Amino acid sequence: MNEVGCSPKEAKKLLWRARGNVDRAIDLGFGCDTSYLPRGSNNNNDDDEWDFTLPRILDGNADNLGDDAGSDNGSDSGINTPNTLSSKLGSGGDDEFDLEKLVGGIQAGQSCEDIRSRLTRYREHMKPEKLREELNGLILGIPGFFYVVETLNVELVRMWSEYGGDVNITYGLSKPIPLIAYVIALGTSYETDTTEILRTLLGLGASVASIPRAFLSHLERDLPDDGPPIDELGDLIEENKKWCTPKTRRRITATLNFRFEQRYLLHRAAGLNRFSGAKRQVAKLHKAEALLGVHYFIIGQTAALTYVVDRLLCYLALKTQKPMILLFAGPSGHGKTELARQLGSLISLDLLTVDCTKMHSAFDLWGPVKPYVGYADGSKLNNFLAEHSGRCSIVFMDEFEKMDQDVRNTLLLPFQEGICLDLRKELLTPVDCTKTIWIMATNAFDETIHAFCNKHEKVLFSDEPGREGQKLVQQLSRSIQKESVTKFGAPLSGRISDFVPFLTFSPSEQAAVADRIVADFGRDVIRPVTVSDVVSKAHMVGDLDLQVRRGYSVCKALAAQGYVPELGARSITNTVDRDVKVPIVNEYLANREEIREDQGRCAFVVGVDEDGTIDVSEKPSEGTFGSS
Repeated sequence: MNEVGCSPKEAKKLLWRARGNVDRAIDLGFGCDTSYLPRGSNNNNDDDEWDFTLPRILDGNADNLGDDAGSDNGSDSGINTPNTLSSKLGSGGDDEFDLEKLVGGIQAGQSCEDIRSRLTRYREHMKPEKLREELNGLILGIPGFFYVVETLNVELVRMWSEYGGDVNITYGLSKPIPLIAYVIALGTSYETDTTEILRTLLGLGASVASIPRAFLSHLERDLPDDGPPIDELGDLIEENKKWCTPKTRRRITATLNFRFEQRYLLHRAAGLNRFSGAKRQVAKLHKAEALLGVHYFIIGQTAALTYVVDRLLCYLALKTQKPMILLFAGPSGHGKTELARQLGSLISLDLLTVDCTKMHSAFDLWGPVKPYVGYADGSKLNNFLAEHSGRCSIVFMDEFEKMDQDVRNTLLLPFQEGICLDLRKELLTPVDCTKTIWIMATNAFDETIHAFCNKHEKVLFSDEPGREGQKLVQQLSRSIQKESVTKFGAPLSGRISDFVPFLTFSPSEQAAVADRIVADFGRDVIRPVTVSDVVSKAHMVGDLDLQVRRGYSVCKALAAQGYVPELGARSITNTVDRDVKVPIVNEYLANREEIREDQGRCAFVVGVDEDGTIDVSEKPSEGTFGSS
């Protein structure tokens, strides 16, 4: 070692010789500058802990290491991963698996399309288990997946997992830090908000078993700045939780107090049963893996979501030659429409939405028949079913109760036999809709559902409703089925496969909804100001760092002041507009004579007074709230 220090390339050599152990690499490099190496999470000294910063991979190109970057025995293998050497897939450089080059390209901003192309090429030349081993290798002692989630790119995270990346991978030896803990630690501002990444990882099967239970329970409170009280942290002695040191607890608490929804997601993950390998296998076969993560994208409705997922997996596994007809019943703003519209992408099927408020005649729904004018144009529903004849697809009928009864009766044959007619043809042509999934959303049973929720509030809205809550929801489903005979008639009700009730929100769910709405605003205003004479290009309220202090208290206050069970999330949206958005934008505009692109960043703090009133105020920004 020379006294002027070692280069990054030489530092990598040290790490390779130490087989990924950063502390050992530093010892081997005594006398040279090893600041290039990331400090690991293996030391007991609080000051030496990893600061959650990842190193930059030089030029995104492992070739820069040179032929002398190998091991002490003269090997010319590159230092891609300390625990596995490069896999030779062919004579060309593009066919040689190189994790460092792959990660370097990701850090350099390569598109997801380019990354997928390379991963696909590797998969064509490697056995799946070998590719998984390589993707879960280390770069400078840190797993490749950590570099992937750092991009905050959901598509890239899903892709890495699809090709074999392990969502439960850890970094470190004596105190291994789980990937989801790293994700939480990153998200201390709206500029680096990691909530969507956390949702995605949990949906892909990431476990919360390594998160201390005190972070997962007692949702209805703010956490102390140093994390949960020490008397609640008895499980820190468990091997998989030793990473959660006082310094790290402070870091992740900053995020969890800032984004209450992340606490809600962790709590939800702890209470859900994991999907079996067989269910994941069926979902993967039908390109429906995203369906298994739906609980993390829709707030509340645990019973409804669980039932719909199980029902759809059975439908896909059996390849049933009969239409599935689902009725989503519940008050507005509680997830019926959101779930129905997401299902198309979740199970990779085309989806058509029918606005039933406009369906007053059979012509409106199906189109005119010959010789009426316009018969050749058909209707959206007619044309969609004809284009998907014999193939799986989804038809979502919103506000189903507002469709006239005689129009609803025209659905009896498609629901029963899976057959309709293409009315555009001179000779009416049968259309096969046996594989169509029909979803009707309705508010027709709101009184029944509100009365049910009020009666069983303690069980349904406890932190862990368990089997008793599930049984109650099943009883509600049967009640709706009986009531449907009166509202929609026996012929139609008898053809509905399942009646799925959507309940009102519990207090913690209301707070999670409020947090999500505030976060949408926060992510919008953190974007840079753009001054333009073209309205569509201008972004006049920007460079604004929205800082939420004591996120649960703020969101609880917003929900308490605004949540109306009959209106759902929409009522909370109105309250956030009134108490957060409007005051902040008004003060932002009042304090400036001119909006400029070089005006610098400002900060607004959102808090709550002792009486539960939301308080917003501008303050000089001296960095990102909650960052370490």
